Formats: sequence, C-alpha cells, structure tokens
Amino acid sequence: MKRLLPIGFGSQRCPDCDELISFEAINIKEGVALCPQCGKLSRLSELNVSGDSVAEILAHPPAGCSVITDGERVLATASLRSLAGFLFPAGFALFWNSIVSVFVLVAIAGLYSNLVGPLPNWFPAPGLKEGKPEMNGGPMDLGMTLFLCVFLIPFVTIGVGMAGAAIMNLIGKVEVAIDEFDSYVATGIGIIRWKKRFDARAVKTVEFGTTPWQSEGGANKHIEITANRSVKFGSLLQSDRMAWLRAVLREILLPRNSDDSDSKIPALAWLSRRSP
Repeated sequence: MKRLLPIGFGSQRCPDCDELISFEAINIKEGVALCPQCGKLSRLSELNVSGDSVAEILAHPPAGCSVITDGERVLATASLRSLAGFLFPAGFALFWNSIVSVFVLVAIAGLYSNLVGPLPNWFPAPGLKEGKPEMNGGPMDLGMTLFLCVFLIPFVTIGVGMAGAAIMNLIGKVEVAIDEFDSYVATGIGIIRWKKRFDARAVKTVEFGTTPWQSEGGANKHIEITANRSVKFGSLLQSDRMAWLRAVLREILLPRNSDDSDSKIPALAWLSRRSP
C-alpha cells in the first residue's frame, strides 16, 4: 500500500523530470521547490508526493483504474469507489430524507386535495382528516400548500445531493477520452455524466491543483489540464488513483516529457506529429 509522506521526508518528485527533490531544495515559506536535476521551480502543489516514480506508478495501477486503446483513441478510467466516501453521505441521506419525506408527503397531500379532491384512505400522509391534511388546527389551503412546497426546496435539494454523492462514491468514475477529434473528461455514473471537452493537441500542462484557500503544502485536490481551456477534475478520486491518472495523462498528452521506452502507455501518432 502506498504511503503519502509529509513534506520534509524527501519524498517529493519534480513534475517535469520526476527526480527526487530534497528537503533542502524546498522553500516552505514561499511555497516553491527547486529541482536540482533540471532546474525547474515548481509550486509545492505541483509535486508528486507519493514517493514513487512515474514508472512505478504506471506499473502498478490502483484497483478500478484502466487504460483502453482503440486505434488512435485512448480511454483512461479511474473509479470513484470509496467505502468511507460512501458511508457518510449514505447515512446522512438516509437520516435526512426520512425526516424530509414526511413533509413532502404532506405537501403532496395538500396539492392533491386542493387541486383534485379528497385523498384516498391509503395515502401515507400524516394528519389527514376527511381526505385533507391539516395544519394549525384547520385544513391546508392552496396558499399554505404552495408555501410549504417552496420552503421544502432547499431541504429536498440537500437530500438529493447527499444521496447522489453516496452513489457517486459507490459506482461513479472519471473517464478521460483522448481522441484526435473529440477529447473530453467525463465524471459521473453511466449516461449521467458531466463532460468537459478540451483540445488534446493544445495541452501545455497536466498538473495537480489545490483550492484557492488551501495551503501550498496540502494534499492535492484535483487534476488540471491546461489546453485551449483549463479543465479541472478528479476531486473525488482517492490520492493513489489521482496520482495514477495524472501520470497516465502526462505520458499520453506530453510525450516529449517521457523517456521511458518500457512504458505500457500507448503513444498516439497524431499527438506526436503536433507542432511544439
């Protein structure tokens, strides 16, 4: 199992040449590190802090990660599956939605009784009297019902969001398709995905990124591709999967930065022919 060592243990590697950077070459106050091998000055958030070289990361893909080649098209996939990431939002969603559902049933009962007619006896809304829900000692009129519907919107949104987060951490995945005519990053479940397209020929960097309020020495929060547009993704990935996916994308999209002849990552001819 891979360990993420904190700054100060000499486990950081240069994002360009992949050489180890000693603690003496790191300026924590300024948030930068100088590679003694290639001379690149990098932000601490850009460093590979896993301690493993790119070759080692590529040679041992984490569970749920794969690269599929179809001619001159490559699809890199990393699973979002995480037991810890699933349990908390699932438990919260179950608790939250069980409470909110009571009020949702009352709202549905109010709409039905005001717009259609008396509710059937089997309808599971609480506080029904003569087929109508009651509130403040009397039957709910249409105005009170509409107010309740509007009032419930943020509570329902939170419940749906937490349920979605639980499902994402159970069966969600991040896919990066690299194609000459349609390259994109897709995050989601099945056909329910958020796509961000980019021009693979215009890629300049593939780096780790952090949130604006995060310290430079903190853990990596996402992957960022800089091309014709900036594409940020992978914030839900576990650290080992994020490190693997970044290494794969750099190997494919920035082939001039790789001199590993034994790499199993495919080289795309149409990328190799692009202008520098």
